[in-house]
Amino acid sequence: MQKLSTIYDAIRDDRLIEQLYQTDAKEIWFKAIDTLRQLYTEMPVDGIVLSHNVNLLSAQNLHTWLFTPAHTALLATNFESIALTQVIQLTEDDPLITEQFCILLTETFSIIIANNAANLCWFSLHPKVVQQVLDQLIDRITDPTQVELLAKQLQQFPISHPPYLVMAKFGSLLLSQSVSQEVKLPEIQEVDIILALAHEVRTPLTTIRTLIRSVLRRTDVSPGIRLRLESVDRECTEQVDRFNLIFEAAQLTADPVKLHETYIADILHQNSARWQEQASRRQLTLTLRIAQNMPPVSSNADLLSQVLNGLVDRLTRSLPIDSDIQIQVAAVGEHIKLQFLSQLKYPSIEHLAHNSQMLTAVGQWLMLQPETGSLSLSLPITKTLFQALGGKLTVRLHHAQRSPNAAIISETSSEILTIFLPVYKPT
Repeated sequence: MQKLSTIYDAIRDDRLIEQLYQTDAKEIWFKAIDTLRQLYTEMPVDGIVLSHNVNLLSAQNLHTWLFTPAHTALLATNFESIALTQVIQLTEDDPLITEQFCILLTETFSIIIANNAANLCWFSLHPKVVQQVLDQLIDRITDPTQVELLAKQLQQFPISHPPYLVMAKFGSLLLSQSVSQEVKLPEIQEVDIILALAHEVRTPLTTIRTLIRSVLRRTDVSPGIRLRLESVDRECTEQVDRFNLIFEAAQLTADPVKLHETYIADILHQNSARWQEQASRRQLTLTLRIAQNMPPVSSNADLLSQVLNGLVDRLTRSLPIDSDIQIQVAAVGEHIKLQFLSQLKYPSIEHLAHNSQMLTAVGQWLMLQPETGSLSLSLPITKTLFQALGGKLTVRLHHAQRSPNAAIISETSSEILTIFLPVYKPT
């Protein structure tokens, strides 16, 4: 007999699902279920519901399948089976009993919402994911009569791609749930606010990105619309990455970084195409010079990649058009020296003065760019990140000087970010 697994284990590596980030995963689970109820109320259709709780979504025109332990408080002791309800009793060692889930199959769309034992809440409207989850549930049905009944019902409600109206409606309802949440702030530390902020920003952006990618998988999207959707998808991804980095920085107060053998050259090569695209989009020039035969460093590859992405993102968003970014890496004694040299070209002294004041501190953690509303980690926190990664960050500024007889600056101002990381030494 095939070993049973949880729903999440079956689909965790699938790119067609999106996790919902929230301060409390249980809270977003209930919000997602409320969203599904609102959607069904506004679009009542016949269908099938498969869930761990018979009370999540119920209606006279829905066939209900309840997956529950043999002894459960979900059903009263005097519960009488209803014609449209089928009960599948799970064994005590079945990992499925640790998950909350709800699948709705209708004539026009299918959706899965789930929350696993680790409080990771996610959803998907894609037929492939819904079918994978459905296969997991079908493996639990041992009664031949119930197997035959479910097969007939699935023929009546086949899994299909959702229409635009359903995706847009579900997304707007879920967004309204996230936006309306009140964040409680009494007597909490700044780091707690940062963590909550990161969750609150990632939730709606993740939902928007999921819906956009669902549309992009369709073949009837016009080239012009596709380009715009891809642009929105890219912006959502970059913003989610920014707040992932902010979240990781805030987590350092609780979880120390584990250092190991890390190849800095590999990280730079893996991210170079992304950095070039970011620079080109903002009409900047970016060059990358990596010395040959670079030894590994003692750091954390995943977090180091995130931090370097954050540095390049901050540089490309803050530099004026036609500026240059040079990235150089070389071995210096017992360390690897990674240097970001940004050359800022300004047309006037007024522009230079304006740029020096373009970032505003938001507490100790964040810096705000008022003109764009974008947030980035403050310099002290960025330095702390590199210390946690086993390295050291230094910053030097070189400002252009105006000639007494000139109204235009002809020289170039520059900012040099230098990162030193220790060479890895096996123990």
